Amino acid sequence: MPIHARLKALRNNKDMKQKEVAGYLGITQQAYSNYELGKRDIPAQHIVSLSKLYQVSTDYLLETHPNRAGNYDLNSKYIQNISLNEVFLRLNELNSGNRCNAVNYITYLYNTQRRR
Repeated sequence: MPIHARLKALRNNKDMKQKEVAGYLGITQQAYSNYELGKRDIPAQHIVSLSKLYQVSTDYLLETHPNRAGNYDLNSKYIQNISLNEVFLRLNELNSGNRCNAVNYITYLYNTQRRR
């Protein structure tokens, strides 16, 4: 998927209007529209800002696939139609006690699996 289509999909997933995203970037709605239409290249600073807004990596926006360990596409479906990004967002919404319990449970499952 080209970056302009990816931007539109991400914006729609957040239920945002072009004008809202443009305001976040400090540009006009027309300038942002040109990004989504693929009529203008997107400056690097806007790529970084958009990755923060949409909570995705710049690699995801740019469709680069680094070969080093630890890079995951957090928006790809992980399990049962839930993305890793959604898992992380849900964990982040838990209070600290429940987050701790979730991490402890994941650690327990991991260690149990390793012993087999």
